[in-house]
Amino acid sequence: MPLRLPPAHRLAQINHLSRTVSFGYALIVAVALAAERSLGPWTYVLALATFLLYPQAAYLHARLAHDSKRAEFRNLDADSILMGAWASHVDFALLPALGAVVAISLDNAVCGGLRLFGRGLVGFAAGAAALGALEGFRWNPDTGPLVSALAVVGILGYVTALGDVFHVQNKNLVHTRDSLRSSEAQFRFIAEHAGDLVAVIGADGILQYASPSYAEHYDPERSAPGRDWLELVHPDDRGKAGRFLAYLRASMKQDRAELRMAMAGRAARRFECQGNPVAETGGGLRMIVLVCREVAGRARDDGPAA
Repeated sequence: MPLRLPPAHRLAQINHLSRTVSFGYALIVAVALAAERSLGPWTYVLALATFLLYPQAAYLHARLAHDSKRAEFRNLDADSILMGAWASHVDFALLPALGAVVAISLDNAVCGGLRLFGRGLVGFAAGAAALGALEGFRWNPDTGPLVSALAVVGILGYVTALGDVFHVQNKNLVHTRDSLRSSEAQFRFIAEHAGDLVAVIGADGILQYASPSYAEHYDPERSAPGRDWLELVHPDDRGKAGRFLAYLRASMKQDRAELRMAMAGRAARRFECQGNPVAETGGGLRMIVLVCREVAGRARDDGPAA
């Protein structure tokens, strides 16, 4: 029976994709730099372990840990230490080291604000100091055209990708805020007319909701969701009601119309119907909230409704 691991925290899931892609690109830069400087085979082995295997090991750590979120913060600490060690190993090659600092700083700032940002820099310095103490500190900031170009593209690509993530999140937040505001407005609109005939219809005029007050005047089947709202209007006024709905769809503005409603087995009554169109995020019509209130003091039509 296959072993089923618990899901990782959402932060670990997001960082897993980011870490896998960014470390994979860092592997290309590291290999190019090692080839440019004729570094030994140990550098290639270390690059494969760090940039190819480590991201998967970090994600596995987050999935196996009792506290997945805390484990992911530890992974971020490990990222910083490893990048600092790599910067020391390649003699602080300026652009690759700068790319590593930018990446870990952005990751830490996004995940934990200034506190984690500072902790990341400390971890980077600790990693550089530890490996420098073992291998010796050397300073060789210059890189060739290929490595420099790869490092610049990597920095720009990472910053752009992170900016795009923020853009999408901001759009989602705006959409959620607008939806909440719209829902709140519609709830208030309906609550203020709780005693009237309140209906929600789709862009096609089909009932999505009818308030309990409809049951006092209509057969429940006629006012059930899925029925055409126009069927509740007196036959002689259905053309007028259709034009009223068409105007609401086209204008996306509130409007009123006086209509005769066809009551079950009783004389038709005159109602003032207020229509309130609700827009989708993209601008199209989402639904129409209709509130119909009987016109006081008006004579009712003689005879049963058709």
